[in-house]
Amino acid sequence: MAVTLVRHAIKYAEAMHALSSMPQVRDALGLPAGKVEDTINFIKRECVDEEAGKTVPRVVLDEEGQLIGVTALMFIDHNKKSCHIGSWLGYEFWGKGYNLQSKIAILDIAFFELGLKYVFAGARKVNIRSQKAQEKLPFIRLGVENDFPKEHSWLEIKEKQPCVLNVFEREDFVQYRTSLKKVEGVREDYLPQLLLADESEEAVRKYLNDGELYEIKCGEQLAGVALLLEQSDKTVELKNIAIVPKYQGKGLGKEALRQITTICQTQGYQTIIVGTANSSIDNIAFYQKAGFRMEAIEKDFFSNYPEPIFENGIRALDMIFFSKAL
Repeated sequence: MAVTLVRHAIKYAEAMHALSSMPQVRDALGLPAGKVEDTINFIKRECVDEEAGKTVPRVVLDEEGQLIGVTALMFIDHNKKSCHIGSWLGYEFWGKGYNLQSKIAILDIAFFELGLKYVFAGARKVNIRSQKAQEKLPFIRLGVENDFPKEHSWLEIKEKQPCVLNVFEREDFVQYRTSLKKVEGVREDYLPQLLLADESEEAVRKYLNDGELYEIKCGEQLAGVALLLEQSDKTVELKNIAIVPKYQGKGLGKEALRQITTICQTQGYQTIIVGTANSSIDNIAFYQKAGFRMEAIEKDFFSNYPEPIFENGIRALDMIFFSKAL
């Protein structure tokens, strides 16, 4: 099962109106009976609001390209890195798994494209079905009214009635979406990703076919790579880990490193080591936050690279090694 999200367009008006006019949907949404012209005007408003950056509205299509519902990120606040989500599906598509798939698709946009941290999902207390549908989602935190009192108060004022408040948090969603898959075949195709973390193709090729290479996946998308090299029966080196630009700074590196650590533990290693350049300030902070300690410095490690490497205005000369007990 798969869904596709597309932008709103007038061509979807009749199908959208037909689905939203079903009594089960209309009653759940609290909508008055309307005409196709009302749906057309709704679509036009959504397009205007998206242009203004207020919302990200999307039509949900099934595997055959049939409209089955709508979903949207609303009230986007880039300062708070948050928004609210609203969605509905046609009655005939209830209970078939489309709710989960459409939520994943729109949250990919929220967390990986917009860089948000929180997506709030509210429901009127009288709307039991909406609450039950949210409770089935594996990456939602329920009943957060006390944690986010202002958001809860705003929601009840907006809806003019008692509401429950739930939230999708980026860290939980990233953990749900991230997985590691061992590469069994030819590794040449992964050279571009490995070069994100090591700019010397000559150096990368020296270890390209050594150790164990893993794909870092976000859903079905390749989000990065990680290469592990055994140093002894008890020690393994994380020789290369790279996240593609689209997913950088979104928490995938942290989650991938957590899963890598688990893999190394299950393989019987007691220590994992990793090296990074003296100029890689973000990496130095990243590994320490993940529980690694500085182990050693290999001076002039990068001096023999074909081209000088500069980061943060600093030339990469020395390799700083970190270690973590497993």
